[in-house]
Amino acid sequence: MHFVGVLIVVGVATIAVVGINYRGDFLRLAGQRMASHAAVQLADKLDDPVARDRLLKRFADEYESDITLRTPTGELIAHVGPELPQPPPPEMMAHHGPGIFPMDAHGPKWSRPWFAAAPVIDPHTGVLRAILAARLEHRFHAPPMWRPGLWLGLVLLIAGLGVGPLARRISRPLERLTEATRRFGEGDLKYRLPSQTTRHGDELGELTVAWNDMATRIEGLVREHKELLANVSHELRSPLARLRMALELLPLAPGADGETRVRDMETDLAELDHLIDDLLTSSRLEATAQPLRAARVTAGELFDELLARAARDPLLAGKAVSVEESADRAAAVDGDRELLVRALWNLIENAAKYGAPPITLSASRADGRVALAVADRGNGIPLEERERVFTPFYKGRADAARTPSARGGFGLGLTLARRIAVAHEGTIAVSATDPASATGCRVVIDLPAAT
Repeated sequence: MHFVGVLIVVGVATIAVVGINYRGDFLRLAGQRMASHAAVQLADKLDDPVARDRLLKRFADEYESDITLRTPTGELIAHVGPELPQPPPPEMMAHHGPGIFPMDAHGPKWSRPWFAAAPVIDPHTGVLRAILAARLEHRFHAPPMWRPGLWLGLVLLIAGLGVGPLARRISRPLERLTEATRRFGEGDLKYRLPSQTTRHGDELGELTVAWNDMATRIEGLVREHKELLANVSHELRSPLARLRMALELLPLAPGADGETRVRDMETDLAELDHLIDDLLTSSRLEATAQPLRAARVTAGELFDELLARAARDPLLAGKAVSVEESADRAAAVDGDRELLVRALWNLIENAAKYGAPPITLSASRADGRVALAVADRGNGIPLEERERVFTPFYKGRADAARTPSARGGFGLGLTLARRIAVAHEGTIAVSATDPASATGCRVVIDLPAAT
């Protein structure tokens, strides 16, 4: 309704300006026709001063105008009201007939006073005998243009002052909403928009309430998610520790079956412990979004630790793990050494479980970035699943497609590797080791080079 009211005001102002201008044009046309009509009536009364003056007086009274009659040479014959200026040259009047002319040559043309002039032609001889000048009085005269312009400016100023608060009323909540969205996206989940009284039908107020409700629900979900991870991890660590200690104290049962069961239990315990460690590390990275112990580390140092670990890990028994000869071992990054080793080791474990040897490590530098890669020669990951494998607990057909007999994991290795890469301002991507045959899996962690 506010906008409709503004449009009505502007429309009325426009109509007023157009009407005033039209009235001015109408008065000029009426004055011109009145002068022409009076000139025709005077044509046969110029020689009778009494009849001539009576006719001039009648026209002046009826049209409430000033009238001046002159000879073609400009000499005054008679006038009613103030004497009007001398009209244009006679030859111009004789050829062009009646017209509108300014009273003086000063000021803007659109604001000058005007008068109408018409030739008085002898009806018998066609000779120009006099020139009649007439001007409607000021109360009928069109007002100067500055007046409607002033009124229009005043109306628009009032409309602008009326629209200004409405514009601020609309833009201020949007600015607050933009700032709140930016802060919420940056991780400030506790930020809320200022509470306002929401009237029925106030769309911006309803949007503010809806945004606050959404933020509250998201904050609750994230908090519950983190609390769940922390609680599950801590609750599982205690019984696992007690079970491990009990196994160490429990005398081994005679026979191979007892030893096999104990080894299987130890293996399960190790996997559960690995799962909990992954959950805790992932939760920590999600909470802090950055490494906790940043230091300069080279690719060679990371590879040496990974090779030593692979040499004593039962999962990699009989599977060759090596570093490419072309690897840039001097390439350095600034990061948490433990987390980087953890990410690369997860990639090596995935290659051992689902891929095929040899497993190769490589490093390269380009454009201020360091690429650390782990590749195998297995069946690879289908193109449509290369992004989804980073989803937590994802179990796709890639598992079965690569090595059906391999003992599967929990689906957290690549997820944790991605979070470690993101925490180091890097990226992780999956591709084929051999692009021509689309076989093998090559996972590359791209990190900023050490400054």
